[in-house]
Formats: sequence, structure tokens, C-alpha cells
Amino acid sequence: MNKPNARSTRAILAQLALCFSGASLAQAPDSASERDFLDELPVVLSASRLVQPLADAPGAVTIIDHELIKTSGARELADLFRLVPGFQVSMAYNSNPVVAYHGLADEYSRHMQVLVDGRSAYSPFFLGSITWNSLRLSLDDIERIEVVRGSNSATYGANAFQGVINIITRHASQSQGAYLSTTHGNQGISDQVLRYGGAMGSMHYRITAGWRSDSGFENFHDSRQTGYVAFRGDMRLSPRDELQLHLDASNDSTGKGFEGRGGDPIRTQHENGYTVQAIWKRALAVDEELSINVYHMRDTGKERFTASDTLTIPPFPPFLLTSQVDANRETSRSHIELQHIFRLDPSARVVWGLEHRHESVTSRLLFNTSKQQSISLQRLFGNLEWRLAPKWLLNAGAMLEKHSFAGTDLAPRLMLNFQPMPGQTLRLGTSTAYRTPSLAEEQAHIAYQINVTPPLPPPFPSTITRTTYLAMGGLKPERIRSGELSYLGEFPKLGVTVDARLFQEHVTRFIDTKRLALLPDRPENFINRWSALVRGHEYQLRWQPSRETLVLLNYARVRINSEDDDIANSAPSHSATLFISQKLPYGLQLSLAHHWIGKYEWLGWSDPLPKHRRLDVRLAMPFRSGPVKGEFALVTQNVQDPYSEFRTDYVFKRRTFATLSLAF
Repeated sequence: MNKPNARSTRAILAQLALCFSGASLAQAPDSASERDFLDELPVVLSASRLVQPLADAPGAVTIIDHELIKTSGARELADLFRLVPGFQVSMAYNSNPVVAYHGLADEYSRHMQVLVDGRSAYSPFFLGSITWNSLRLSLDDIERIEVVRGSNSATYGANAFQGVINIITRHASQSQGAYLSTTHGNQGISDQVLRYGGAMGSMHYRITAGWRSDSGFENFHDSRQTGYVAFRGDMRLSPRDELQLHLDASNDSTGKGFEGRGGDPIRTQHENGYTVQAIWKRALAVDEELSINVYHMRDTGKERFTASDTLTIPPFPPFLLTSQVDANRETSRSHIELQHIFRLDPSARVVWGLEHRHESVTSRLLFNTSKQQSISLQRLFGNLEWRLAPKWLLNAGAMLEKHSFAGTDLAPRLMLNFQPMPGQTLRLGTSTAYRTPSLAEEQAHIAYQINVTPPLPPPFPSTITRTTYLAMGGLKPERIRSGELSYLGEFPKLGVTVDARLFQEHVTRFIDTKRLALLPDRPENFINRWSALVRGHEYQLRWQPSRETLVLLNYARVRINSEDDDIANSAPSHSATLFISQKLPYGLQLSLAHHWIGKYEWLGWSDPLPKHRRLDVRLAMPFRSGPVKGEFALVTQNVQDPYSEFRTDYVFKRRTFATLSLAF
């Protein structure tokens, strides 16, 4: 880890001194009351599908609330996860963010389940992953993000392999009236958001339209432009029934390719997609609820280009090799879920449910055919929350999942919480989770028809077929068996929350590629190849002495033992974050986020990354003119020296942008 030296330590102390000197001017009275911290007790619903206090959750959960999102200075969603202990965030090929937890990730980082209002954002395309650039979200529309740090297949099935990110948008009634935001900065940063919220009868609604663009890394063709529109409607159908509607669509353009590289030439990829979702809930009794969640999503990518190379066969002049690459693709997902929550007796609650999902991918490039490839899965899940005694709480859950080509798996979890006194919780538990192979890992057949100009002399053919990937199938799901011992200390009178976690994660059947040496082209096949043992500890200290001051301190220590050196080096052994938010006189708000990250290397075609630090600063000034409320914010990301993300040539330099927002 890049430990703070004397100079950086002095800088941190200066930051703290600045914040607390501002606090002494801004606070009145001098000490915070207990009510400041009990107005909203921290509850979560992502760990077990039950609404629970943090102390009752079966695992460690980090909450990123609306205020923290605003004050963090994050321009895009992925930046927020730099505030979560044990997380890695980088910008990879064609400026696509990658987010991982405890390593084991390449540019697709496919071991994390991401939910947006109860629907999975996990892509069925290629190796799977989250396409962060295509999420149709304005940060201001997010109410909170719950990050479950640890395997949670027992609750959300395969792909909740190392954790869950649950993004919950604001109820439409919280976004009434008009809102306008515009952001501009260096490196081509230009973002706009226009939102309007209103009511029609018993329904509150919100319509958000947005645009995000930037020029990406310097000296690379990786600019991004994304336009999106999102609708949310919340309707009270009866005293017992409510309906939630979501509609969204987007259109993206992304620069891809490299100058002078014929096999991966400069080009632009175009993507568009939409989602339709409805959630119905009925309150059957005080502690009983029935809900149905139905959604359909479709995404389309358009990308065609000519790949080229040269071939020299003495004494002939060089031959030009060209291939017309059709990288167009279309993916879809249809999902229906039934969930029932009820109370067995005063000491026990149960949630159970059923899910059915159908996914399809059409891609000539991936499968060497225009025929649609599809999968289906069914799930049966349940979780029992049982208060064994006043100080003992048991969470026992499991997910039975049947996959059309990966078979049937059972993912159990058992967590025992001991609460010796109010605000003090010890957790001890174990779980098993799975990641099912993607369609590409199971069925990929990537082959290129290469034309030769001028034609090769006899007996050589004028057209060559080269196969780069040929999946033989028969993969087993990756499996992780986890154990954790954690502590949650809540001290409301001091405004302090302490979250400490010891973990051990044993990963087996890790899917990797291996060349088929017996075939002429030696294409790559996907196989269950590696195992890894991930051990470590992580901490998060949250201190909020008043409504004007917030301090977060994170630290993670991760060790990976594996027979593959790349996997063993895929997470920084040490990482730390200090975040400070302080309200100053005259309504000013200052935020500082200082990150220290040890050396590590993403899997795939990444490079070893040296240890580095990053300091982000945000200064905001609110104002009001009649009925119009506004804020002007100036953000500088990476105030310090440039550093590399994902690859050593992807250099993240200082980025500065200003945001003006108006609400009326």
C-alpha cells in the first residue's frame, strides 16, 4: 500500500483542521442532540429482502444515501463505490467503468449483481458484466444505494457472487416540480439533466431526460455520448395496494479502437435500449405483504468495421488481409417474480418467492450464426429471520436455482447475530454462492473470414477462415464458499458507527480460457481452471458529530492465494479512503475524498498498476432567488499527480468540472 508519508499526513491533518474549524463557526449549538441521529434509523432491505435494521442484517452492508451521493463529487455512478471498503474502480477499454470487490475481475467484472429498483442490470452479452455507461440514471434521482459486501446468492441468485449493489431511486413524490442541471469541464465533459415531477389523481410521476458526454482518456479514441429518458410513476390504487411503474430508454455512442492497429481500428459503436417495469404490492396484514415484479428489457448494439493486416511470403510482395466484422448484437431479458412476506409468530418473519427469467442474445460475431441463442432459469428463494432470544437473531436463507444449461444449484446462507447490548452486534456466518457461465462462455464460436489481396498463389486459398474462440461447453458454475465474522457498533450519542469484517472466501471452478492446441488455429476454449483463497479484513468508520459534518474512514486488507499469479495479484493488498464533508459559513459545503490504493493488476489485458493516491475536492455554494433554489458546485478529481487506471497507458489526469443546478 502507498502509506501516507509525512507530507501527506500533514495534508490530511490540515484538511481535518480546516473542516473542524469550519464546524466551530457553523455549528449551533456546540453539541449535537440525540435526535439528530435517531430521526432516521438506518434500515436495509438488500441483505435478505426483509426491511431490517443494520444490526439485524445477515452481513455487512454499506449505505450510500442521497446526501452522500450529492456531496461526494462523483460525476458518474461508478465513482461512488470508491467510498466502499474493499472495492476497486477503474476506467477500462472504450471508457467503460469497471467495479469489483476483492479482485478476481477483468474489464467485465462479472462477479457483482447490480439491481436498479428490483431489476437486474447484469448484461447477458459476451462474458456478462454491468455496462455502467448505459444505466439510465441521474445521480440526483437516487434515494440510496445499498452495497452488500459479501456473497448473496441466497437472496439474489447467481451473479450475486461476491456481493450486491442495490440502487433505489426516489419515490416520485420526492421529486415534484422542475429541476435543471448542467455540468461542464475539461476533457470534453458536458452533462445535462432536465426533470419534471407532478401528480395526476392518485399517481405521482417523474420524468427525467439526461445527456452525458466526455472525450475519455487523452490520446485515445474513447469518447462517450449518452442520451437517456426515464419515467417513474407511484400510484396508490387502494388503502392496501400500490403500483410502481418504470419506463426508460437510451441511445449511446462510444469511440473504440486504436490508431494504427488494423485488427482493432478506430470506429464508433452505437447502442440503444429500453426497459419496461411494473411492481405491484398488496398489504395483506400488518406484517404481511405480497408483491409481483415484472420487467422486460432490450438492448441493441450496432458496430461494423473492417479489420486488416499484412502477410509476407518471400519472394512475393506483401499481401493485404481484410475481414468484414459484423459486431452487431441484440439482447433481451423478460422477468417475473412473486414475493411473499409474513410473520410466523412474534419472534419470526419469513420471506419467500419464485422467479422466472428468459434471456436471449443474437450476435453473429459471438456465435458464428444469426440465430438467436437463449437461456431460461427458475428460482425458489426464502429467508427466515428468527429472534431466538432477546440477544440472539438467526437469519437462515437459501436460493434453489435451475439454469437451462448450467443445471440446478442450491445457494444457502446461515448468519447468527449476537447483540449483547443495544448498538453492539457481532455476526458469524457462512454462505455458498455461484456464478453461472454466460452464453458466450458456454457456446462462443468466433470465426473471421479473411480475404487476401491479391489472391495467394496456388495451392494457397484466396479466403482464409480463422477461429479465435471455440467454446466446447460443459462448464460448471463458479463457486464461492464464504465465512465471515463481523462487528457493528452504533453509538448515536457520539454520531459514530463502526463496521469491521473478517472474511475468508474460497473460490473454485474459476472460468478462464485455454488454447485448443490440437486444432489448426489453436482457438481458445473456456474451462473451469483456477481456484483462489481470499482472506482479509476491512473496516468502515462513520462519524457524524452534527448535521454539518461527516467523516468516513475506510481500510481494507486483502490477500489472495492462487495457483495463478494473475489472480493472486488482482486486488490491492492495502487500500484506504478518508472522506470529509463539512458545511461552512454562508451555506458553503466542502468535501474531500483522499484514496490510497496499493499495487495490483486487473485480469485480462491489463498491466500491473503501481500504488497511487487520489484526492478529489468539491466546493458548493447554494443560493435562492424567489421560488428558485439553486447550487453551484466546483469539483476537481485527482488534484494530485496523474496515475494509471486499468492499464499503464490509461492515465487519469486532473479533471475539473462545474455544475449549476436549479429547482423550481
